[in-house]
Amino acid sequence: MILSILALALFLFILEPWVTYFLDVKSLRRFPNATYCSGVSNLAFMLQRWRGYPSKQIHAAHETHSILRIGPNTVSFSSPSAIRAIYGHSTPCVKGGSYEHNVTEHSGLIDVIDKKRHAFKRRILSNAFATRNLEQWEFKVSDKVGRLLRQFDRIANDAASESGHISAVDIRRWFNLFTVEAIVDIALSQKLGFLERGDSLVPVNTSKGTEKHVDFIESLHSSRRATASIVFSDWFRPLRAVLKTVPGWFRNQWLVGEEFNTIVEHLTRQRLEMHQAGHYLDDLTSCLLRDKSGQDRNPTTPDVEGDVAAFLDAGSDTTAIALTNLFYFLLTAPDVLSRLRQEVDANAAFDDNGVAQYSSLKHLPYLRACIDESLRLRPPVSTGLHRLTPPEGQEIDGHWIPGKTIVVVPIYTAHRNPKFFPDPEKYLPERWLGEGMRVAQSTFIPFSEGSRGCIGRNITYIEQTVLLATLVHRYDLRLLDANWQLRHEEAFLVWPGSLPLSIRRREVDSGP
Repeated sequence: MILSILALALFLFILEPWVTYFLDVKSLRRFPNATYCSGVSNLAFMLQRWRGYPSKQIHAAHETHSILRIGPNTVSFSSPSAIRAIYGHSTPCVKGGSYEHNVTEHSGLIDVIDKKRHAFKRRILSNAFATRNLEQWEFKVSDKVGRLLRQFDRIANDAASESGHISAVDIRRWFNLFTVEAIVDIALSQKLGFLERGDSLVPVNTSKGTEKHVDFIESLHSSRRATASIVFSDWFRPLRAVLKTVPGWFRNQWLVGEEFNTIVEHLTRQRLEMHQAGHYLDDLTSCLLRDKSGQDRNPTTPDVEGDVAAFLDAGSDTTAIALTNLFYFLLTAPDVLSRLRQEVDANAAFDDNGVAQYSSLKHLPYLRACIDESLRLRPPVSTGLHRLTPPEGQEIDGHWIPGKTIVVVPIYTAHRNPKFFPDPEKYLPERWLGEGMRVAQSTFIPFSEGSRGCIGRNITYIEQTVLLATLVHRYDLRLLDANWQLRHEEAFLVWPGSLPLSIRRREVDSGP
């Protein structure tokens, strides 16, 4: 019996991949391997993931080859035409690969694979995510910016009252708190008090009727780390089941990560209770609960939880990442910061709390260029988003790709095409002001592309625009160490590390 099990394991884990590789039914051996064993196993890509920043390694390989085999059944492309073929509105591709490991019948908009079901969900939400409607919720963003200002003013005032004292703030942490608070209000009309307390603890009720505090940010990141570490394995589900029982790093990450679901269930339950009590609130969840005529849709609780999880996950972390990278680039490019500040000072209008008003900012070209250039260099999602070719196959960049093959275009690589972005590693917002950038837009995909592109892109632009203008106008922010290097960790999203800054009020008139 034991020998039979060992023989089966030997075949499945060692012999079968090599047999498949040499048979080469899909003719994928015509493409160069990204690593020494990409054609045989996903192990090399998983190892790169564990080491911290696989998008950089894939990009380095793409500098030599425009098409790469990055897994036994995965092909990576780097051209603008491949972006349209794989992600465009008319693509026959569907989500696949890593998405298949997480999809359930109650998955939210992000993880749904079936095109018809995705179109149905997107149709429900698309009107709410239109910029003209989101601007009606600007007061929710402004409220959170105002709460953040009160904390930063306190820190700056404490430093000013102590001669020679330098006020230090990890702005990445505060951006995380800000974006969670903003999306919880926009999505659920709830307030968690993160910005007042300076932590991300959420009180939730347990199944035993007791209350405990769960760390929102820690649980979200732990869930990401645990999943990303093995998501590219063909044995994801059984491997996850085994590793969750073995004491060690993975089990610890997964146990903490599962608490994010507890937060989602708790906040969803509170929102549904308000709805059932007759409180018809104006937020994203209301679109799930009622149609345009006000009639109840009567969704199941798990379906609502699936979409709420997507709101809170994608709607918080990505914007916090973008803001952190943006301020790092600005603080290491004083000429850029000076030009941006001049544009904001000359054009921005402020409310009574000193928060910049979006209507006075949304057409400022240099401000938008600063944001887009940061998204180009450090997109929150840098890797290639998995798509599956149709059963009949598909032509991409002049190559016939057989059906059921995973195809990707790494966002990190697409944004470094020197044909469209000269000096691609430099932070140069000015590049976005030239006429030639209209063509370059075809390879600028921080929110992906087509019908599966990020539906929340308008939210992040509003949040980044308002907060950026408010902070650069109100404060003098500086790196504590001029040589500070912002570190990153990639676990599907690319998280920046701490960004310690000094903070001081500027002598400007922008409110109290």
